[in-house]
Amino acid sequence: MKATRLSIFQQLALNFLWFPTNALNGALLPVVVPTQILLFVPSSQVGSAAQGTFLGWLTAVVSFVALFMPLLVGSLSDRTPGRFGRRHPYIVAGSALLVFSTPLLVISSNILMFLFGLAFLYLGLNTMTPAYQSLVPDRVPEKQRGEASGFVGALTILGNMVSFGLAAWLLGGVSQRSASSNLIRHNAGVFYIITTGLMVVGVLITVLSVHPTPLKPQLRPPSQSRESRREKFRRWFVQSWVDPWRKHNFTTVFLTRASIMLALNLFMIFIEYYFAHVQHVANFVTTTAIVAVFALGGGVVSGLVFGILSDRLKRRAPVVSAAAILMSFTALAFVVLPSNGVNASNLNFILWPLGVCFGLGHGAFSSVDWALSIDALPSLKHVGKDLGLWSASMTIPSLTAPLLGGIVLTVTNTYHMVDVGYRLIFLLASLFLILAAIYVLFVREGQSAKRQSEHGESTKGMDA
Repeated sequence: MKATRLSIFQQLALNFLWFPTNALNGALLPVVVPTQILLFVPSSQVGSAAQGTFLGWLTAVVSFVALFMPLLVGSLSDRTPGRFGRRHPYIVAGSALLVFSTPLLVISSNILMFLFGLAFLYLGLNTMTPAYQSLVPDRVPEKQRGEASGFVGALTILGNMVSFGLAAWLLGGVSQRSASSNLIRHNAGVFYIITTGLMVVGVLITVLSVHPTPLKPQLRPPSQSRESRREKFRRWFVQSWVDPWRKHNFTTVFLTRASIMLALNLFMIFIEYYFAHVQHVANFVTTTAIVAVFALGGGVVSGLVFGILSDRLKRRAPVVSAAAILMSFTALAFVVLPSNGVNASNLNFILWPLGVCFGLGHGAFSSVDWALSIDALPSLKHVGKDLGLWSASMTIPSLTAPLLGGIVLTVTNTYHMVDVGYRLIFLLASLFLILAAIYVLFVREGQSAKRQSEHGESTKGMDA
């Protein structure tokens, strides 16, 4: 069955869940979690080496908990039978874990409870997202992938803007001179409650508007039925987990995306402590949120433009390359920005344009990233499994970036150069973005048309 063209309403309903997902996740690591760490790792100076290192290890631990979930969920969602469809059970299960994590995060009075709450939150996100992201290639025809990528990018950025705006409103009162434990605990709890509520609404919209179709059983070829279990496992393992890496585009785009996500994780995880410790910004929470909102505003502009144009572009890779270079130069500016002799007004005058420039690059990347990623998949027959494998380009950087940042801060702290440590973290982010800009130019575009016959077959029995 050939995939039919989607209306704007269908595109919006299909992609809406990206909005609450990013409303929850957007400001979580850049603002909310670093602020909550002040409750558990007190220090005379916000962003101390102890707090920065603890943030790195905490993020790495909760990322490791959910590291293999996208691979598992993506593979299972390709073959899950039942009237509820292949993807929907995991979307609902993931949202249930998110709801379960909320009370732990709201009432956490010690670091262990906080760790468990974050672990369940990440488990929920990494259970829901692999299944949900598979709905896009299931339902969107190739000629609308750029348009769908634009919807993904726009709703992602909008969710991030809401996330940072909410975090600034609730936690903006936290500063170098005022870091009330009651304020942090209460208002961070409100953040989790509101964003989890938005997530439940988004899941309901997805489940009710994107109707599933049960998985149709497939007849097994006689040659396969005579295979031994060992031969079946070997054939399945090679086809599922080895063959994708033999595809040039899959490997190249994976490396590109992993490099960009590694840079973004380094940048976003440590940016709040950079403002507090390096730039000595009194209202570091508000500054972080405002710069992020400016960046997201720039991202909306470039995301919409390139989202509309991407279906007409013969090559998407140069757009990603240019976006990575622009983000790299912006990250480099934070490395060389002086920490002394810049008053608050002048600092804001510098930071806000930098935020817009970073957002322009990130929006351009987001608008075509999804389309380029889908084009690079080895096959559309096992899209859940392949996208689960693909999700490692996000989960591995989310694990390695905080560890790398924590190591940098630990080493520089031994020489009493924590300020230099934060600058080195952003220098690494800039270098990874340059690498991504080079990687993506080796993508061989225009090869996805060969898989259209597969797409027609794969839509049979898929979620409608």
